[in-house]
Amino acid sequence: MKTTLFTICIFGLLLTGNAQEPLKIEDFQILNNTAWEGKLTYKDYQSGELSSVDATMQMKIKKDRIITNIQYTYEPNKNNSSSVKLKKGGTYYGNEKLISNALENNQRTFVTYYEGKDNGRKADIYITHIFSKDVLKTIKEVQYKYDDKRFVRNTYEFSKKQ
Repeated sequence: MKTTLFTICIFGLLLTGNAQEPLKIEDFQILNNTAWEGKLTYKDYQSGELSSVDATMQMKIKKDRIITNIQYTYEPNKNNSSSVKLKKGGTYYGNEKLISNALENNQRTFVTYYEGKDNGRKADIYITHIFSKDVLKTIKEVQYKYDDKRFVRNTYEFSKKQ
């Protein structure tokens, strides 16, 4: 009987062990109708060196979507807009699976994951999103398949415009 109860408890922990609070559109309200300035720092594919580019960004919430517009100061042909919808009850940020979500000291940190390609190689991609009312940071990490090391491909760092 003790073994059966122990097995049930362990099985229950395994089933709930990866559970975290799902994302809600309300979590992003502090970003609604905001403007940001900062930079993108990325690891260059050819040289492997870090490069930085100045950038500005605007964010807004429209119904159930988080809309981002980024402008690169010296590379306007790279400007982009994106729209992300929370899916599957907030367990997906667009097509990225939510693997952690926390709010601490008015700063939200959530990590997402997807399988994709980087530099033509299959990879696991991890994106850490950190934001508060004045700071926003996104870190993209890449781990090539069959490799045990992860590296930072790029980082966006922004401060809210006053």
